[in-house]
Order: sequence, then C-alpha cells, then structure tokens
Amino acid sequence: MKCGIGKYAFQMAKKLQQSGDVVNTLTPDEGDGDFTTNLIGGFNFLKIGMYGKFYDKIVVQYHQAFFYEDRSWHNILSIISTHISFYITFLILHNKIEVIVHEIPFNINSRIDRMLERLKWRFCPKLIFHTRQELANFEAYYFKLSPNKHELRAPHEYYYKFKDIDSKNARKELGIPIDGFVFLCIGFIQPHKGFDRAIRAFNRVNDEKMRLYVVGSLRVEWEPYIAHLEDLKTLAEENDNVHVIEKYLSDEEFDTWISACDVLIIPYREIWSSGIIGRAKLFNKPVVASDVGGLKDQLTEIDILFNDEEKLESILKCFKIQINTEILRRKV
Repeated sequence: MKCGIGKYAFQMAKKLQQSGDVVNTLTPDEGDGDFTTNLIGGFNFLKIGMYGKFYDKIVVQYHQAFFYEDRSWHNILSIISTHISFYITFLILHNKIEVIVHEIPFNINSRIDRMLERLKWRFCPKLIFHTRQELANFEAYYFKLSPNKHELRAPHEYYYKFKDIDSKNARKELGIPIDGFVFLCIGFIQPHKGFDRAIRAFNRVNDEKMRLYVVGSLRVEWEPYIAHLEDLKTLAEENDNVHVIEKYLSDEEFDTWISACDVLIIPYREIWSSGIIGRAKLFNKPVVASDVGGLKDQLTEIDILFNDEEKLESILKCFKIQINTEILRRKV
C-alpha cells in the first residue's frame, strides 16, 4: 500500500525473505500484494482464513481503515459482522496469528461498539506494539495485557536504506545548496501532521542561513487536506527560505531527502508512532519531535522533544545561535 503501514509491511516482508522465510502478502484491492482482495466491512476479514491455512504464521498489519467501514450507526450491521469475523479468525488461527498494532481507536462513541472492540482484543492471540506509550494507552482504554499476549517491537526493526547516499551528493541531486542548515518535514500532507506549526515557528525565527523544506503529497484528495496544503503554501510565501514541494516520493527519493537534511522536524498533533523517525536513525539524523503518542519512546540522546509551537520556536532559536556561532568560529 502507498502509505506508512504499507512501507513497514514491505520492508518486513523483505527482511524475513532475506532471512530464508517464504513470505507472501495479502493486501486490499488497491494494494500491490501477491494476493489482493477486499477486506473491508461485513464478513470480508474471514477471507484471511482461506489463505492462512497454508502458512505457519499470519501477521496482520492493523489499522481499522483496512477492515472496517465508517463506524457509525448506519453501518452497525457491517461493524458487528466485522467484529464477529475477527473473533472467528482469532479462534481458528489462534496458534499462528499475531497483530501488529499501527493504530487502534480510543474514541469509540458507541458503548456496544466499544464492548465488541474490547472483546475482539480479548480473543486476539498476540498484539505487537511499537512503543511503551502505545501499550500504556491501550491498557488504559481497554484492559491490561498479560506478558504472553503482547510484545514491544521497535517501529524501525525491519527498516533498511532504499538508497545509501551521503548528504553532499543528496543535495546535489535535489538541487539544494550545499551550504546552509537544512530542516525537513516529510511525508503525506495532512492537518494532523502539523507541518504548519513548523513553518510558523520557522518564519518567526527567520534566519537566512536556515532553510526549511516541507516535502510530500496528499494521500487522499479530500477538501480539508487540499485546503491545508494551500495554507502551507501561503505560509511558505512569507519566507524565501521555506519551500513546500508537493510530490509523491519514491522510496529512493524519500531516503535522498533524509540524507540531504541536517535535522528532521516531526511536529505532529497526533500520532501513534512515526516510521520517519526510524528512517532518520538509518542516516543518523537528529529529530525535533512533538510530545504526542509514542514519539518520545523513539527518540535518542541526539533528539529534542517539544510540547507546543512556542517551544519549537525556542528550539529553532537555539539552532540559529549555534549555527551563527559556528560560522564565526570558522572565520576566526
């Protein structure tokens, strides 16, 4: 799939294949798996059982959007059917199935739906979480998991470089000036990603030696997303050193951008965990990330966490001082 979960699954499959395992992928119709089928709504999840009986292990990359129709009352029969499909699948394939949790809803309005959701995870043989914070959030909303029912697995465990390129050559390839200090926001452009927060903070600091690139594309052509992209472009017009580049990136282009930057900014308003932080670590790039979801569990000693836009601005001011101090030191 052309999304972060799809990239995770692709790399996981490749790593397992390289270790000697036979791995096949089953994706929704719009995906590019070895097998494709509609898994959304009704009893469609039961189709996994038709394939699963031929395999030793089944790994489900879980996000509700892959399996459920809109979770509102007019779809209640479809929602109940999907829940039942999960129960049956988990019971029949209990010894060979595990679920990697990319996102589970914590805002289910219907008491019945929430009860059915909780029951589903009771039946689930094993849940894989990326961070301790995600596990803690799950247990606070649903129930405590026994040690044999869950596992922590870093979101970048299966990652590898799609393109191994140094920063200087990456900048030449992208047409970015070799000098200057480059900040990068990258990924699908959506309001919850908070790229506007980074641009506003950057505009207030406004140093000619610092550049910010916001690079990515719309995942879906929804009106709020289109309007958000236009807002980003308008904000960028206030500063010649801010660039919004609307483009769907290949895996190789994605890694080229990460190699080209000095610092990645992850200003998300909400998220579970970030695959981009994992890719940053492949290139040993420092990250400035907002304190949401499990992001802080992904950071290392070279990274910085912020809580709001004002804190992000102060962090950028610190970078400005360091950059100018280094330039003066070199001149001396």
